[in-house]
Amino acid sequence: LRGLKVALVEKKDFGAETSSATLKIVHGGLRYLQHLDFVRMRESIRERSTMLRIAPHLVEPFPFLVPTYGHFMQGKEAMTAAVLMNEIMSFDRNRDLPDPARRIPPGRIVSRKECLDLAPGVEPKGLTGGMIFYDAQMYNSERLTLCFALSAAAQGADLAHYVEVTRVIREKNRVVGAKAKDLLTGSEFEIRAAVTANMTGPWSDIVVNLIDKPQPDRGVLRSKGIQIVTPRLTDKVALAVPSAYEDPDAILSRGTRNFFITPWRGVSLVGTTDTVYEGDPDNFRITAKDVADFVEEINQSLPSAKLKPEQVPFAFGGLRPITEKNIDAGSKVARKYEVNDHAVDLGIEGFFSIIGVKYTTCRFLAEKVVDLAFAKLGRPSPKAVTETTPLAGGKIDRFDEFMSRSVAERPAGFDEPMMRHLVRSYGSDVAVVTDLAKQDPKLGERIPGSGEVARAEVVHAVRNECALHLEDVVLRRTDLGTLGHPGRVALDACADIMAGELGWDAGRRQQEMGAVEDRYRFV
Repeated sequence: LRGLKVALVEKKDFGAETSSATLKIVHGGLRYLQHLDFVRMRESIRERSTMLRIAPHLVEPFPFLVPTYGHFMQGKEAMTAAVLMNEIMSFDRNRDLPDPARRIPPGRIVSRKECLDLAPGVEPKGLTGGMIFYDAQMYNSERLTLCFALSAAAQGADLAHYVEVTRVIREKNRVVGAKAKDLLTGSEFEIRAAVTANMTGPWSDIVVNLIDKPQPDRGVLRSKGIQIVTPRLTDKVALAVPSAYEDPDAILSRGTRNFFITPWRGVSLVGTTDTVYEGDPDNFRITAKDVADFVEEINQSLPSAKLKPEQVPFAFGGLRPITEKNIDAGSKVARKYEVNDHAVDLGIEGFFSIIGVKYTTCRFLAEKVVDLAFAKLGRPSPKAVTETTPLAGGKIDRFDEFMSRSVAERPAGFDEPMMRHLVRSYGSDVAVVTDLAKQDPKLGERIPGSGEVARAEVVHAVRNECALHLEDVVLRRTDLGTLGHPGRVALDACADIMAGELGWDAGRRQQEMGAVEDRYRFV
């Protein structure tokens, strides 16, 4: 959007790793009050509003409940002060949000009775009430990530997935691009660039070392965070529950960090854990022990849950940067993003690494990265416009009106639940899917075993959204598999459609099925 020529390569699918590990919360930084970090809180509030503005089909306000017990930091007194401070800090949160359905309501203190009505499972002993505050929730975080990619491509960016950077090309004291390998064909090629940005999350250290070493040490030290899908534990609000992990750098400490139990699409999402991970990030896996330990912690914090590990159909997670580790209390998770100009620490121009720590502020961080790119190019930087430019599917002024109109005018073959799902997934671009079904009515049918996903979505994903593997469709282009294993019949139907589109033989089809099955298997 600012006039640069841009190429992006991803070793796997777009957003397949860390970005897909989000708890689907776009949060306004209320927790930063404990750290008296008002700058980051304001950043988060602004970016939460931005997400609601540029992707109204995928992000909406949602209430969160923090139960109160006794007095002081756990009680109503502290929460009343938090509500007041949050209101002051976010006074302008709805200023540029014309759609009432996307505005963040004010927080409030609730009585003991209302707290129990909203979340009957909370521990009643000593309960005095609770605090309600509003943040935002993603309908489909994988599609939100994809929308950034689709929007960039629409402006002329060159994007390629399943392309691995194998070396960073250095000429004297300057990086001039990267050597890359197409993981599907095995072909190797170079990408030349005036500025190269390393935005590889847990792999950042490894990529930096590719400047001088073809096989750098792949050991890293990170925080391992996982989220699990469970039967619905709360219906009306997301519930904050104390975890076993300390919050070591909180100035106004409430004891431990919270994890959240969030209602989402008929299930609950619960996260996030914090354990120390050492090793190759390529070897990150969620184990059966990870799930069992987390389930045990949930049951200790919320005894009414009575969860069992076998009730967890799916888990997802990733690695986060840490500043130090404590084997007994987890890790001290980095809270501040970093933009490292390697001209400063390595004496190498044209190369920098970016470490993000939360999804909410990704757009703001990207803006700073492009500012730095212009500085390195010695060119004046045009004003960033991503704060007000709708993402793919986001050209909607009044979401509720758009939804009602879309449902009323839906094509033959699409019932109301399917159409609502399509509008939430594709927004103003929903016709790219429904038009396929107009051409071939069979594509308007549901995937067997799914209550919402249409066959047309699979075809659209392959033809227009670069889906190359079955996993791309099941877990990222659609949300067929994000609630848990969609069932063998659903996988067969998706695989058959993709095989027809991409020319898979029986062996390739079986390989794709096996890779998806592996995603639901805890080691």
